[in-house]
This record gives sequence, C-alpha cells and structure tokens, in this order.
Amino acid sequence: MTKEQARAFVKAEKNKMTPAQIHENSRQIIDRLISQDFFYSADTVLTYVSYNQEVETHSFIDNCLSLGKTVLVPKVYGRDMKFHRITALSELKPGKYGILEPDNTDICEPEQGLMIMPGLAFDKEHHRAGYGGGFYDRYLSRHTQHATVAMALDFQIVETVPSDVYDICPQMLITPTMIYGK
Repeated sequence: MTKEQARAFVKAEKNKMTPAQIHENSRQIIDRLISQDFFYSADTVLTYVSYNQEVETHSFIDNCLSLGKTVLVPKVYGRDMKFHRITALSELKPGKYGILEPDNTDICEPEQGLMIMPGLAFDKEHHRAGYGGGFYDRYLSRHTQHATVAMALDFQIVETVPSDVYDICPQMLITPTMIYGK
C-alpha cells in the first residue's frame, strides 16, 4: 500500500462515520491518553486542533488548560509551522483551509513537551502518512526532544505505511482499543 492508497482508504472509512461515532471514539482515545503517567508529568502539550473528521482535540485542549498545562497549537507559515500558546479555545480563528489556528503572536518553541501528532494512516511500527505537507516532520527534525503521540481511530492502523528517510514516527499510537509503543 502506498501512502496515497493508505490516505484514500482512511478518508473513505472516515466518511462512513457519523459525528457521534467520531465523538465517542475520540472520547475513548483521550481517556486512554490522559490516564498515562507521561501525560500528567508533561507541563507543556503541543497539539493539533482537530478539523473535519480527525480525532477531536477540543475537549482535550480544555482538559489540558484546566490542569494548568501550557498548551501550544500550530500555525502554518509558508512551508513551516510554529506553535503558539493559547489560554482558551476562543483564541482560535479559521485559517488556511478553514482549520482553526491561533490568532495571537505568542510563539513558543520549547525544547521539550508532549507533542500530539495528527495523521491519516499509521502502521503498528508507528510509520505515519500525514496530509502530505511534511510540517510535523520538518518541525520535529529541528525539535528533537519532544515525546510524540498520535491519536487514531482503529481503522487508521493499516498493514504498512511506506516510510521515507525524513519521516518522523510518533513514539506511541493510541486508538480506542489499543496502545502501541508503550
């Protein structure tokens, strides 16, 4: 399976899901994530803001903020992304492609933190097919000390995802039913 085939398969499966199913699966994944010791020990969380039919992160972001964690979300600048600190979801505005992004200038580049990575397809060795822009691979190649976790629906775990030398795999994958890489 090529990355494009993996992406197409996952997109087709996502389209079959209702918003209620995505919400319930997202809740199960986040419950698994926040029950991990590494989550509680992380002072800084860098996370994507869910869009379309991704694992929902809005309640996760609220949870992190209520626990007093520093929450950083991405904003794209050309071919790169930078993370901005937010203190409330209301600080997000629609940006490129309608994806919510920070509407402030509070850019933070911590040396360490818990990075929640998005992706379309993964395999059990943690190879990842993202959306094709390479934003996370470029960012993580410059910021190498982050712990990395990806959240995925069970069908997003496919047989194999081809990997290139520049691809950076999450250290852990969490689905509603499994944790890979504990």
